[in-house]
Amino acid sequence: MKILSDPSSGSIAGTTHSHNRAGQYTRSKRMPVQPVGSGRRGIVKSNFAAASAAWAGIGAPLQLAWNNYANGKPYTDALGQSIALTGHQMFVAINAMLLNCGSPISTSVPLSDTVFAAGFSAFTAVAGASLSVTPTGLGLVTDYLLIAISAPQSSGVAFCKTFWQEMKVAGNDVAATSLYALYLAQFGPWIAGQRIFYKLTPVNQYGVAGTPVMGFITST
Repeated sequence: MKILSDPSSGSIAGTTHSHNRAGQYTRSKRMPVQPVGSGRRGIVKSNFAAASAAWAGIGAPLQLAWNNYANGKPYTDALGQSIALTGHQMFVAINAMLLNCGSPISTSVPLSDTVFAAGFSAFTAVAGASLSVTPTGLGLVTDYLLIAISAPQSSGVAFCKTFWQEMKVAGNDVAATSLYALYLAQFGPWIAGQRIFYKLTPVNQYGVAGTPVMGFITST
């Protein structure tokens, strides 16, 4: 239901407040059905669970170090507010990312927050033939570039927020990487004229994620 009020977001009791280009609105809160499963969702939840469980075993001195690190790294939430994560939250965020990149959990705080700029020199999609990306490789061999893409979308779709992480490559990788076989297995074929949205997320060797590059390519 559309309402006249200050912009707000979130749920109170059974009502969810949100807004879009048409203005502020409310709707009944819905509980999503998201089974853990054995696919990508299961991997992500497993990584978070493992990182959270590891926090208890690192000891008070390291927990204090993580608390101090988190206090110096304010986080901007979806409402534009600057908030400080707890040491536990920061530990889980960093280590879930490391596990996502195929690296082991690190009990030490990151030695550097510097993250390379993600980018690509070529991104092509040809229906029934190929889907590939060529990264610019501005990172180090010890860094990571996470490559996530969407299901095929119509040419009228201008924004997408649902992505599937297809693979990761080294931060210095400049080779053309084929995404075709894995994409077909996940989403099936697409047709010329459809859009495939992408999100390239740079991550440094310590698990700190940088600013993702997002956009879409139109298949030929």
